[in-house]
Amino acid sequence: MRPADGLLRLVRGAARRPRPVLLLVAALCAAGTVAALGLHPSAATSTLAGRSSVTYEATERFRERFGDHAIVVLARGPLQQLVLTENLGRLLRLEGCLSGNRPAGQPATGGERGPCAQLARSRPVQVVYGPGTFINSAVGEIQDQLKRRLDAKAGEAEQAAGAARALARRQGKPRADQERLARSAEQLVYAQLVRDLLALNLKYGLGVDETPRLDDPDFVATLVFDPSRGATTPKARFAYLFPSSQSAAIQVRLKPGLGDRERERATALVRAAVQLPEFELRNAQGYTVTGVPVLAEDLADALAGSAARLGLIALVVMAAVLALVFRRRLRLVPLAVALGAVALTFGLMALVGAPLTMASIAVLPVLLGLGVDYAIQYQARIGDPPTAAGAERAAITAVPTIATAALATAAGFSVLLLSPVPMVRGFGLLLVAGVGIALALALTGGTAALVT
Repeated sequence: MRPADGLLRLVRGAARRPRPVLLLVAALCAAGTVAALGLHPSAATSTLAGRSSVTYEATERFRERFGDHAIVVLARGPLQQLVLTENLGRLLRLEGCLSGNRPAGQPATGGERGPCAQLARSRPVQVVYGPGTFINSAVGEIQDQLKRRLDAKAGEAEQAAGAARALARRQGKPRADQERLARSAEQLVYAQLVRDLLALNLKYGLGVDETPRLDDPDFVATLVFDPSRGATTPKARFAYLFPSSQSAAIQVRLKPGLGDRERERATALVRAAVQLPEFELRNAQGYTVTGVPVLAEDLADALAGSAARLGLIALVVMAAVLALVFRRRLRLVPLAVALGAVALTFGLMALVGAPLTMASIAVLPVLLGLGVDYAIQYQARIGDPPTAAGAERAAITAVPTIATAALATAAGFSVLLLSPVPMVRGFGLLLVAGVGIALALALTGGTAALVT
């Protein structure tokens, strides 16, 4: 059987049983609309690079090792106000909240329903790098280093005292002299320790008898700032934490296995956390949340909004054009056919689990235009008023030509399937499917609507 014979049978069946066909098409379009409303916008990297590509595989290896793309929380304000005041403690507590660390036996900041408690329960964050954590870790590391030196010198002093005492004993000196020489050996070792500690304290701006503390401005200033470049200029090697003298950056790396919805939820919790009054900065401009996950979420929201606006604008424009130009009865039937094709195409897209991308949204006006075009060409050949006999004549004389045009259009769009970019391939596949659905709907639902 030739393809034209199959199309002719479609038209005859719709013309002879218009009401059942129209009800079936309406039900399918309604189901497609409901399914399409469940489409989830996505700006994931998998829509831009094929999963088998070297770039995608390298990106995945990076994510598995270091975490997903970082959400960046930028604390804005003079750096001296951020790290040399009580703001540093607020940054440290914020970083603990974002990492999902909850102090044992203490209520979560913001309450059990707040973002900190939710981050602690869901654990979407792999690691957090920030100024508070860095300086606090430096304090702990230096204190540990001092303790190790003290322990080592205590052992050396004991060994030196024992060696001096043994030497004095072999020389036949009295016990008092033995103890005096042992104490002298101990004091010599501890004098070396004092010299080392003075050098270390001088390096970090500490007093003679001080140890590093998070709330010690002199220590923090010596650690963070580079006097050779200016009193307020941070050291270049800490640029990932202190990008400038007016900001500090907290990097929140999410776990690599999160889905789109989990990533969006984590981003929303980070945004909510920085708004808590407990983390409000004093004498600073506040926080800015940015980074790839944030941009992806905003882009996804923009995609969802733009799809609705684009569809509404296209609908109004098409309706106006048909009302002014297409001088036929039932002049809006082609628009209804095109809308049905869009609903079925995007509903099918939702059923197979395809994401809503920037490219797939661009299908909307293209498919509306093609659907209206096929329906107008077909309706114009049926005659006015439309009848079942006119539909069958159009099926014999005009449908093969319309189908050939649709086939050529689909063949042209199918070239996009050769693209290495998944988003472009999805765009082409959606257009090819949409062309077929639009043609089939024009011949079935369009026929049934016209002859009913």
